Amino acid sequence: FAVGLPGSTSLLTIYQTFLDGHLHSFSDEIKGQSTNLIKAALGLHNNVSSTFRKTAINFHYEFNIRHISNVFQGLLVSSPENFKTAEKFTLLWLHESERVYGDRLVTIEDLAKYNALAQAQCKKVFPSFPTAKYYAKENSDPLMFCHFSEGIEDIAYDQVKNLLKVSDILSECLNEYNDTNAM
Repeated sequence: FAVGLPGSTSLLTIYQTFLDGHLHSFSDEIKGQSTNLIKAALGLHNNVSSTFRKTAINFHYEFNIRHISNVFQGLLVSSPENFKTAEKFTLLWLHESERVYGDRLVTIEDLAKYNALAQAQCKKVFPSFPTAKYYAKENSDPLMFCHFSEGIEDIAYDQVKNLLKVSDILSECLNEYNDTNAM
């Protein structure tokens, strides 16, 4: 049997409970944006669901509560030591949303549509946060968070500032793996 998506009030209550519990030791600035962040996430989910419909070619374009939960699962990995501003936490939401929704899209045109939806939703809910530099066609800043942004031994989930540094870290790990597991 199939169960439909719960109503917006129920979803807000569910994710508010999780997010507020996680954010209890974060700054008041971040705690104060939790309701808006949830509304933004639900709005983006609704926009993605209505824009990218399942077809014979794109049979995997089906978005449900599991996808919303995956976005929040990524948000719940954050720590107060690495997230001191509401703007950075909003960037984490954009990253997690792109990881969940954008990674499922198969064409450059669909990804461009998704990016426009994400930017519009962010601008609507968080108008004071500048995000255009992360979506620029050329020389955009990386909108990426990972557990090894400063090194493989640093397990803090944080924003990547330098893609070349992350590339070097990953290359070093791959070389170490290949040396250890040579056949």
